[in-house]
Amino acid sequence: MSGPEAYSEEALLGSVLADPRRALEVRGWLRAEDFADPWRREIYRLLVDRHLYAHPTVLAAPPQQRTQVLGRLVLEDLHALATADGWESTADWEQVADYVTSLPAGVPDASNAAQYGRVVAQSSLERTVGAQGEFAERAVLAAVLARPEEGARLAGWLKGGDFQDPWMGQMYRALVEEKLYAHPAVTLRSSPAERREVLARMFYEQLQHKAAGERWTVPASVWPAVAQQIHALTTTQQVPHPEHAAQLGQRVLQTSIQLQVAQGSWRVENTLTVLGAPAAEMEINAVLNTLRGLEDRWEQAMGRVGAVGAAMAPQTSPRPEMAFTEDAVLSSLLRDPGQLEQVAFWLRAEDFTQPGRAQLFTAIQEAVTNRGTVDPALMVWDAHRRGTAGPGSLAPEQVWAMYQAGQPGIAHGGGQQLVEATIVHHVRCATSAINAAVGDTTAAPGMVIGTARGHLQHASSHASRLATAARAGMRTAQGAR
Repeated sequence: MSGPEAYSEEALLGSVLADPRRALEVRGWLRAEDFADPWRREIYRLLVDRHLYAHPTVLAAPPQQRTQVLGRLVLEDLHALATADGWESTADWEQVADYVTSLPAGVPDASNAAQYGRVVAQSSLERTVGAQGEFAERAVLAAVLARPEEGARLAGWLKGGDFQDPWMGQMYRALVEEKLYAHPAVTLRSSPAERREVLARMFYEQLQHKAAGERWTVPASVWPAVAQQIHALTTTQQVPHPEHAAQLGQRVLQTSIQLQVAQGSWRVENTLTVLGAPAAEMEINAVLNTLRGLEDRWEQAMGRVGAVGAAMAPQTSPRPEMAFTEDAVLSSLLRDPGQLEQVAFWLRAEDFTQPGRAQLFTAIQEAVTNRGTVDPALMVWDAHRRGTAGPGSLAPEQVWAMYQAGQPGIAHGGGQQLVEATIVHHVRCATSAINAAVGDTTAAPGMVIGTARGHLQHASSHASRLATAARAGMRTAQGAR
């Protein structure tokens, strides 16, 4: 191992050897198990965990000799430990002695001990959960097995379904959701080691019982391996800081949130395969319900309300024009303004892709509302006279040509096509934005949820208009009969 992590591990040990008082700055939060290198791990364990930094021989020595005295004590205890554990034959003790002696010399400033410790701790966390969080699920189980009381901090917001590994999810359900960690046979034990041992044994038995009762397809030959896996999970080396179970659980939930949001986006996008996306509103609302549940659980996980990002205002891209259909709808309304009553509740100016057509639709609405009649020539002349015709406005002769070409009675069908096109466009914009947020490795879960919620709410407001248009069409058809 090389790089910043190795340098920080050596620099921290060198800082404590050079100035034993620096051990006080890290002893409460850094552990030997945080060290990746086994030799440096044992040296730290002796120096800090076993309090050699405060040994009477070290304290009694003159300041300029404390480094030498402390280094000698470390070597003596390392040799004794190696002899007791049967691994002294693997060590070249002259090299070990040279290495321990060289550690203080490589430290620019011993006062940086805490900063070195933070690098070591961060690297330890990354090893625990993996570069992409791939070990987080295993780490959560290991943390609860090593420290059963941590299960209470996970219950309610982390669920077995959040685990991507189905076996790990089943183990979590038995351990936390079914509250095996809080069983009296575990909690009454006074020793942490006894609690771990009892919980591990009960956990194994519970898994076998559930497998038999629920007919899991687990061959009998696999159970010894399961027992070995549980035993491995109970070692603190799997999780140097089991008291950080909640943070590890947050990482599991974060991955679950990203996956569920991505799956929801895919389902919504899939509704576009049917012309007009009639199922879009139902699917969007189902995903929004999922997001609300994820919001609640993420807020619980973070221990505060408002941990989820606010719904983000959607940024939609320009829509492709549907000039023929838009002109047909407008010309039909100009020729037969009475149709506006059929479409006014669900057709909007924003369904028209060109500003002039949107302005004309608004002008028709205003004319019908204010005067009850539509004279296209006067209406356009009045708009130009009042200066309300903006960029892209239609010229009077264009509107008059629409009026002359208008076919009464087709505004509803054409308008419904425009609404369908609007829905498809906004759903695609929403899913594109959601997929971009999910794919951003720096995006926090709250931001992913907030982005999905904001875009889907915007898309839903358009999708709901399609059902309104369809109902209005059914009423019109029934009236015609």
